[in-house]
Amino acid sequence: MSQENVEVVRRIYDALGRPDAVAALWHPEVEFDVSRDIWAAVVGGGHYRGPDGVRNWMLDLYGAWEQLDLDCEELIDAGEQVVSVLSVRGRGKASGIEVGYQPAGIWTLRRGKVVRVVWFATREDALEAVRLSR
Repeated sequence: MSQENVEVVRRIYDALGRPDAVAALWHPEVEFDVSRDIWAAVVGGGHYRGPDGVRNWMLDLYGAWEQLDLDCEELIDAGEQVVSVLSVRGRGKASGIEVGYQPAGIWTLRRGKVVRVVWFATREDALEAVRLSR
């Protein structure tokens, strides 16, 4: 099942910018938690719930940037969870400041659907959280 979970997360990244293409992969009560990452400050919130919440997070995130590039650099199989490591580059809409960093998310899946994603500022923070949750 763990490789199948990795493939679900990969499909979501492959469909970035087309949220309706992967709507069936979100559990109806999915939780998107960005409170541990700098995205919370950028989008003005820490938690988003349900598929509409995930869509709102994407709109909030992309709306804050004049230009934003998100690349999934690594997917790590962690059993029922998948750790994704991103490379993010962007230019703020209001500030014009260019930034780059590598956040990581812990994706929890059940029966092929994403039930929770928690974002961390670094790969190391996410891997530590996965170890602590076992």
